[in-house]
Amino acid sequence: MVKSNNLNTNLSKIFIYETIMKRIEISKKHLVLISLFLLIFIIGTVLILITPTGIKITYGRTVKTSDGETISFNVIEPKKGGTNKKAVIIGHGVMSNKEMMKGYAIELGAAGFVAIPFDFRGHGQSSGELNRDRLIYDIQAILSYVNSRTDINSSALGYLGFSMGGFPGIEIVNQSTNFKCFVGAGTRLPINVRIGNFSDPLNILMIVGRYDEVITVEELKEGLADRVGLSSNDIDVNKLYGSFQDGNASMIYLDDTTNHVLGIWDPDFIREARNFVMNTFPDVKAIDENFFVNIRFLIFSLQIIGGIGFFFLIIPPISKFMLKSKRNDKMTIEIESESVNRIIIKTISYSIVLGIPGVMIFIPILIILPLAIAGFVSTLLFGQMFGVLILLLRLGKKENLTLLNIIKRPFYNSKEKLVKQIVLGIIFAVIYYIILYLSIGLNYLGMVPTLMKWFWVPIYFGIFFFILVILGLLFHGVIQNKVGPGLRNFIKVSLMTFGFLFLYMFSYLFILAIIMNSYFYFGSFLPIAIPIFLLTAFNSTIIYQKTGNVIAGAIVNSLFITLVICTLSPYQNGLSFILGFFQ
Repeated sequence: MVKSNNLNTNLSKIFIYETIMKRIEISKKHLVLISLFLLIFIIGTVLILITPTGIKITYGRTVKTSDGETISFNVIEPKKGGTNKKAVIIGHGVMSNKEMMKGYAIELGAAGFVAIPFDFRGHGQSSGELNRDRLIYDIQAILSYVNSRTDINSSALGYLGFSMGGFPGIEIVNQSTNFKCFVGAGTRLPINVRIGNFSDPLNILMIVGRYDEVITVEELKEGLADRVGLSSNDIDVNKLYGSFQDGNASMIYLDDTTNHVLGIWDPDFIREARNFVMNTFPDVKAIDENFFVNIRFLIFSLQIIGGIGFFFLIIPPISKFMLKSKRNDKMTIEIESESVNRIIIKTISYSIVLGIPGVMIFIPILIILPLAIAGFVSTLLFGQMFGVLILLLRLGKKENLTLLNIIKRPFYNSKEKLVKQIVLGIIFAVIYYIILYLSIGLNYLGMVPTLMKWFWVPIYFGIFFFILVILGLLFHGVIQNKVGPGLRNFIKVSLMTFGFLFLYMFSYLFILAIIMNSYFYFGSFLPIAIPIFLLTAFNSTIIYQKTGNVIAGAIVNSLFITLVICTLSPYQNGLSFILGFFQ
């Protein structure tokens, strides 16, 4: 009887499995590929979490500042115990967070130090609003944690500050002889910094990229000249002045290939910082002599290829299972009067030219919104969407379609089908977020806004969703349908979509750079915008191809963009952000 029941149970499981496979029409080859890419992603995730093996990471610790803000920080340190450990506090720049400084922290942890990257107030997962005059309180809060640990020698500390993080860092290093070294990456070196000596050392390394949009080598030379007692004209880059033995080692390291924002991840920046700290504290024994930045990037590449490949491969079967879609269910906007090439040319010209009034329309909204960087990105994308909206209006008139009729197209389906599209978008968005958080978010970018930012996340999500639906109507409802199906056309449409987004953003940031006579936003936004736009373009194209609608793709991409931008955006009033352009 027991054997009979087991047999019936197994037959039932086989029947259910075959029914599901038949319903989603998935082949064994496709199933094998899904499993393979998932396995690659899992292996990559495990490897990046345990590399290097000699350190341990404690995520999401918090400490209170003297004025009541909550500062979030991570601790990366050797697994082996011991006393008299040396700690290095790591401060990030504006529009940045502690996850973006993880490469520096990993290398210092492997070198035997307790590395403590933290989020300044208003950034990442820390509370509060951006206030540059109070950033030193955040460092003091981290110092209170350091002082609470009996295994750390709190009178032998180092500080590494990137961009904005260097300003309060050099202030506190200048005040306290407990700090024995300061590494500033992409930040300024003021005059009158204390000169170290044998009994109270202070070694200083300034790192800058040749194409840095904020800091120049000449500015750093002036600060170093004051410190070493030479003329700034006599200061050479990549030359050590003073010595570690005398406690007054000073140097400017110039990297020939990078700009401001890329210095966050630049291997040469990280290597020089690690070596300088190690030379300051020669008694600290490295846990691992290897340099892990490049190794971890290779693991990350394996991880992201596996994760994105897995995500793209599960879109067709899940879509079929949820929607049981047919060809005549696809949302299309038939524009017979224009060729694809003419539509492409008009899309570029309309978005760039009419983006200006679109931006002006959105600026009043930007003024009242907090998370000013997120508002700034929203403003730029709204401008592009406005140009596309006018183009859809003009194209629709030739086909006797009103603009309202076109905008309603994604929502024309029955209530049941619309709900399925939304549910499908949520399912894809959750899977996609998990993949990207475990890879990009946890290791390079950060994708978890602080609790006080979450109130604004739905608002920004709604803004991005509306923008992406309108863009999707043109890129997919019109262009993708005219181009047709097939892998080659899928890649073609994806690259065209990316090209539209990138060319517009490039043009407007370049114009802004010329007006402001500063390339800070141009150089800071584009390196992050490129991978975001690439993922957005390929996501929206394949999801539309398999679901027949732009809703699910807009949900996926809106959540991704919202969480990234809101995490990177400091809590800052939009008006103060705009006024900053004129200061």
